[in-house]
Amino acid sequence: MIKFYKYVAAGNDFIIIDNREGALELDAGQVRALCDRRFGIGADGVLVLTLDSKVNFRMNYFNADGSRGEMCGNGARALVNFAVTYGQISSSGTFLADDGEHAYRFKDGFVAVEILVTDTLHPWIVPDPGCGFINTGVPHLIIPVENVASENLDPLGVAMNAHPIHPQGTNVNIVNRSAASLQVRTWERGVNMETLACGTGATAVAIYANQIWGISWPVLLSFKGGQLEVDLRGNQYWLKGPSELVFEGQIALSKLYSN
Repeated sequence: MIKFYKYVAAGNDFIIIDNREGALELDAGQVRALCDRRFGIGADGVLVLTLDSKVNFRMNYFNADGSRGEMCGNGARALVNFAVTYGQISSSGTFLADDGEHAYRFKDGFVAVEILVTDTLHPWIVPDPGCGFINTGVPHLIIPVENVASENLDPLGVAMNAHPIHPQGTNVNIVNRSAASLQVRTWERGVNMETLACGTGATAVAIYANQIWGISWPVLLSFKGGQLEVDLRGNQYWLKGPSELVFEGQIALSKLYSN
């Protein structure tokens, strides 16, 4: 049996496993089974907390399809909440993900994490002129639309993820500019469907909105799962939003449904 914690961060839900003792090794099939919403716990992904001598902790992230994810913004925020609450880790510090070392801050239930952006925004004409493309830890396509609610996002996400112009695949964000905030929906590579929010996607859209539409920092973004804020401070992009523990429990990996 392993202990798990279920966290939600602006609508993205995650399974968190404390592996500071280093005894657990998950394979892709086990990750898929854990994330299965009928036979498993159900989640957009699995976060595994491990130790690293150079930082406060290390984040290992797995997408719901079992693939390893370089970074997950909302997942990182959930894991920071867990690490501070259960791991007695400092409320500010650094953690390591597959894309590099990130700073974090935790205060009053809100978590801000640094999103590493070494790429620049590229003008994109697929599927339409006026789109943008940028890697914010993972690749993101940004598509401006008139009404996010009326778009059929899942077929669009599948098509763009498989398009030859994106050989590594891509996340797909549609965005509508409004007076109060940006309305955003995201199709996530690795989950392979629309999710209720996306932290690296929020960062990509915020950069697009700042550079193309002239929206000043911080940028507020509204997803189905809640609101996120992206700010640029010096040369650091910071993603901020809510995260909370939903429930905790135990599960036997040997009893998981195999798919």
